[in-house]
Amino acid sequence: MERLTTRITMRLITGDERSRDLDVDWSYRDDEPHSAELDFTSYQADAVWALSRDLLLAGLHAPAGEGDVHVTPYDDTRVLIALAGEEGVALLAASAAAVAGFLAATVRLVPPGREHDRIDWDGGLRDLLTA
Repeated sequence: MERLTTRITMRLITGDERSRDLDVDWSYRDDEPHSAELDFTSYQADAVWALSRDLLLAGLHAPAGEGDVHVTPYDDTRVLIALAGEEGVALLAASAAAVAGFLAATVRLVPPGREHDRIDWDGGLRDLLTA
């Protein structure tokens, strides 16, 4: 298993003076090739969000997403990510270049369309049957 981890500073946008920067660990594993994880646990949020890699790639260029997660480009330099949870919606802004760099590294590790080659289907089925 190979794992990529990159720390990306994201701006939590609250619309008031409480907006702040968060250093968020973005991770990608080749054995979970369809998603990237954003780890917010260092901010007492105790939250790790798994986001679709395809959604993140699409959201760099045009608005994308349904349900709890939306991604959209903003002003040629940033990407906005909206995460909806029980307590409301968190709106985060990140450098589009930083996000694009992280996603490019994931594409080098597992090219789009080749994700199925990395999934341990037998192991997953075995885990389901023994759970």
